[in-house]
Amino acid sequence: MEFRRTPDECFENLAGYPFAPNYVDVSDFEGGTLRMNYVDEGPRDGEPVVMIHGNPTWSYMWRKLIPVLADAGYRAIAIDMIGMGRSDKPTKMSDYTIDRHEKWVKEALFEKLNLTNAHFILHDWGGIIGLRAIADHQDRVNSIIMSNTGIPVLDPSAPIKKMARPGAGMLRAFQLYVRYKKNWQHWKMLSKITKSDMTSEDVAGFAAPYPDKTYLTGNRQFTQMLPTRNDNPILVENWHAVEKLKAFEKPFLNLFSDKDQIAPKGHNTVRPAIPGAQAIEPIILKGGSHFLLEDIPEAYAREVIRFLDGQKEATA
Repeated sequence: MEFRRTPDECFENLAGYPFAPNYVDVSDFEGGTLRMNYVDEGPRDGEPVVMIHGNPTWSYMWRKLIPVLADAGYRAIAIDMIGMGRSDKPTKMSDYTIDRHEKWVKEALFEKLNLTNAHFILHDWGGIIGLRAIADHQDRVNSIIMSNTGIPVLDPSAPIKKMARPGAGMLRAFQLYVRYKKNWQHWKMLSKITKSDMTSEDVAGFAAPYPDKTYLTGNRQFTQMLPTRNDNPILVENWHAVEKLKAFEKPFLNLFSDKDQIAPKGHNTVRPAIPGAQAIEPIILKGGSHFLLEDIPEAYAREVIRFLDGQKEATA
């Protein structure tokens, strides 16, 4: 599989991101391997807290949470999904599927890093991919925090009466825009969505992995995989994952923000089915956009630490 690798110098002196790279090799499904980057901060014997970003972000989005977790004694692990951040970037749109992203995450975290007793924090596409990975490794996972995301499903036994998904018009228009905008500068879009005024240095941090448009394939393909139609295969795949997660009774916190423009009610996709999510009322933080870690990082970190430390106290 052909791929691009962002030069190391692109990551020098990024604002608020002093973290060293770590790499694990995952299969490219064609007999080769791809290099996945992850941040690994805090004590190595601390309970691992795994952060999985969505699109169009990378591990840079967790830069204000990582040191808080590490200082609290947790092992803070933030991956860059394949095609994004400091990870390798296959060059064809067809190289990317949600099924492949799920398998890359499983291989990296559960096979190569061999994580156990892990806590997961999931945002945007990281919610779908992370939950699907967790579904097959529930014995390795102690808790889940899900933020501003959801997991849409379609029961494979249900007949499809209408192809378009409800409310898909806006997403469809977005898909078409990105499809024909080869040089989609998503970091500029991100800065317009946040409720706070991002500094130029922070915007440059999100742009750093993409020195030109040839590095954007993974980001662009994520937009094309949005489930705007009921024949999108991820919907049935998600359904199977949720069926497995009906056995997940461990703590599951929905930590959302009140100004989310993308998935403000995404918690409703997990609470009816997953016992751990049913047992804990969602927390809706005030003042955060979809990219809530840019707007309200202190409030977010406070709730994360409260949730994680509460579990320590409960098992002490």
